[in-house]
Amino acid sequence: MKIGFIGLGTMGLPMTRNLLQAGYETYVVSRSRPPIEQAISMGAIEVASPKALVEKVDVVFTCLPLPASIYEVFDGENGLIAGASAGKIIIDHSTISPALNKEVANKLQEKEAYYLDAPVSGGPMGAKAGTLTIMCGGDEAIFQKVLPVLKVTGEYVQYVGDVGNGSVIKLINNMLVGVHTAALAEAFVMGEKAGVNPQVLLDLIRRSSGFSKSMDWSVEAIMDRQFEQRFSVNLLHKDMGLALELAEELNVPTEMVKKAEMIVNQAKQTYGHEDVAAIIRPLEQKVGVEVKRWSEKE
Repeated sequence: MKIGFIGLGTMGLPMTRNLLQAGYETYVVSRSRPPIEQAISMGAIEVASPKALVEKVDVVFTCLPLPASIYEVFDGENGLIAGASAGKIIIDHSTISPALNKEVANKLQEKEAYYLDAPVSGGPMGAKAGTLTIMCGGDEAIFQKVLPVLKVTGEYVQYVGDVGNGSVIKLINNMLVGVHTAALAEAFVMGEKAGVNPQVLLDLIRRSSGFSKSMDWSVEAIMDRQFEQRFSVNLLHKDMGLALELAEELNVPTEMVKKAEMIVNQAKQTYGHEDVAAIIRPLEQKVGVEVKRWSEKE
């Protein structure tokens, strides 16, 4: 198969590298020159537009940050839909709404092309290592056809049913990330205020029933005061908004998620471009403490 990739960000660029290293002839397109130059240096081939990309390859992967990015890449005279034809397969790794997944899938179906929604979890580290979790919705026969390619970037690749189901699962996951991170922020600020070593607190909770993977993601970064973006507060807030919209459509109460969304939104006002670990910072400032390694304290 010839592969196309659109969305050469912190996730897409290492995923493209893995595809190239696996021997796939890979074509790329991007509005930004630096990631294109990096992809070319790895062996990728640049094309002029999404339309030109899908005309040249068998399978296109997209990994885009916002719903607006989906419309930009898929629609228009130079978009993927314009260039799609019978048998082409488009796999979207973006985190968007199930409704948008279905809208894109229906447009591609009119061209006799196939669409799989395949959100990913694992962050940039998982993208680099090829160990992502991929939750994939769409035609099962098409899923089986592209499974060997998906396994290049994913360690756990799961078929989840109809188009949009992958996004449902990813939005539920990310709304839990928001809830867990808001809660751990309060927990570790409380521990710091009480005079407990945060490393000891983390080590013991890791072995206890209150642990979540969000602690592994955030607490070490908090203690090291390293808030460089891996998964930004802005993107988490976007995903929580999409999850709340879905819950409203389904008439499911989400009072705890709404509270966590307010906390994430507060952090977004100042720290939106930082990592989700920065959700703790407004609370630290309010209480007058910083959660950091004791050896670094004055």
